[in-house]
Amino acid sequence: MMWGKNLAEIVAENYSYGAVLHQFGIDFFKYPYKTLESICISRHLSPAMIVRELAQKMTDNTAEINAAHFARLAKYPVDMVIDHLKQAHRVFMRHRLPYMTDLVANIHLPSVDSPYMEVINDLKIAFPLFAEDFIHHILEEESEIFNHIMRLDDVVYHQMPISKIYFDMEKYSIAKFAAAHTTDDDDMEGIREMTNGYEIKTDTPFILKVLYTELQSFEQELAAHATIENQILIPKALKLEASVKKIFQEKIRFN
Repeated sequence: MMWGKNLAEIVAENYSYGAVLHQFGIDFFKYPYKTLESICISRHLSPAMIVRELAQKMTDNTAEINAAHFARLAKYPVDMVIDHLKQAHRVFMRHRLPYMTDLVANIHLPSVDSPYMEVINDLKIAFPLFAEDFIHHILEEESEIFNHIMRLDDVVYHQMPISKIYFDMEKYSIAKFAAAHTTDDDDMEGIREMTNGYEIKTDTPFILKVLYTELQSFEQELAAHATIENQILIPKALKLEASVKKIFQEKIRFN
């Protein structure tokens, strides 16, 4: 049974299991030889619940899930699309980035002569900076662009006085945001190049194999996230912006 195995054995079966354990506060890289059962007993956790989550992770297919949601999201109003994107942001900030940051911080090689020492040292410098910049980007996008789109929606559908958005219309342009967003989509380029495309070899250290798998998975999640922003949110926002401009023009014509 899985709960009788040690944490290293469990994660070796499927590298993505490490992220599931991390959500329960269990770091396989700190206690690799402790069994799941023993660590659950010491922390008053349910081994059966964790095993269910691990099994669910095994059946997840991110590409299929995103494809299934895409058609539905396209039919949602803009506020629901933004809620969906914000929920993804919270997962990135509260789970994905902290886990990968912990992995990077806890990579220790037995020999300074290891061929992986350079990339590990580079990651220990570069990844925390990447994570910090990424979180700043998320918070800025939510506070400025998402908020502006919601105000456009309020004018068009919820009778917010158009005077309240007049100066915002001069400050923000959805077309400019779309152009910058499309150009800036490849957030992972530097990390990908640093790790030679997350290349895993037979001699790659175990924790580095787990990290590279997580980085590649995260890049795929970001690509799906960007597709929703570029192909669903931005077109909806452009229509709202055009509607607000039309309302402005009508106001001017009748005054």
